[in-house]
Amino acid sequence: RWGIRVSEDLGGGLAAVGNLESGFDISTGITGQAQGASQTLFGRRANVGVTSNSFGTVTLGRNSTSYDDVTSDHAMMGGSIFDPSYNFVAFSQAQVQALGAVATASVTAAAPFVGNRPGVWLGYNQRMNNSVKYISPNFSGFSGSAIYAFGEDKTTAVGASRSVGANLKYANGPLLVSGGYQSDGFARGGAAGDKPTLENAVLSVAYDFGVAKVGAGFNRAKFKDVTPTTSLAPQNEFNLSVAVPLGATTLSAGYARSKGDDLGVSSGFGVQALYSLSKRTTLYAGLQTSKAYDKVANRVTSLAPTSNVGRTELYAAGIRHTF
Repeated sequence: RWGIRVSEDLGGGLAAVGNLESGFDISTGITGQAQGASQTLFGRRANVGVTSNSFGTVTLGRNSTSYDDVTSDHAMMGGSIFDPSYNFVAFSQAQVQALGAVATASVTAAAPFVGNRPGVWLGYNQRMNNSVKYISPNFSGFSGSAIYAFGEDKTTAVGASRSVGANLKYANGPLLVSGGYQSDGFARGGAAGDKPTLENAVLSVAYDFGVAKVGAGFNRAKFKDVTPTTSLAPQNEFNLSVAVPLGATTLSAGYARSKGDDLGVSSGFGVQALYSLSKRTTLYAGLQTSKAYDKVANRVTSLAPTSNVGRTELYAAGIRHTF
């Protein structure tokens, strides 16, 4: 990823700020964010706003969500690709409806299936377009944030697919406690009543003992109105993780699980090793393995025996440089 951050002092403790941030594939150089069928130049962030030490920060545009800011507080791998609870692939509306058809056994062999996805938790949309985001100052360890996105897909048949999120966080010394909520409104087709949403609510606790840092996260995720008459039962999810510093090396591991009446059970684990070459350059290696939701997998394989849905394994090694 790369980007541009700007700040101009306006006087009286007020400053104008902006952030353009882009993701790209380092093996090919192509842009790394897609919105539907199009690639987005500044897909990670594209916003402008104002900030004040006493009031906080307000930004307008494409923002990371308030839920995303705290959803990995419990994870000792920091929301990396090796964290089994972190699902970094957002659902499209078509995938949501396909998932609903599979879960309710109304799918046919010719219908699209939801394939393997990295991570165990159901996931969420990390960013919101056309949004207003507020981040409060820090008050003796307490801080909070809220975001609202104005959908731009309104038609004569359906209203706009608005999204909203918020968080509250306490971080003081070795203790961190945070909570977040997000409701994602998906872009819709023209069918009346077609308004799928995904709701997530997370609670995280982490504590640094010095010799090790441990964390626990609990999340409730639910797809509502995947069709005008169908919602899915919530997935109850948790993650436990630990990180142990050993000089320049940090070893971490985590286990995650998600369970619901309609989708079934998914579980997985991940491990990661970091080695600091300097303050800005780090070597990393790790793996993550996860099982697909069993009820979905059983339904898919009964209709498509050659499907490879079931287990996802991810291995990676590389070098990270910050500047």
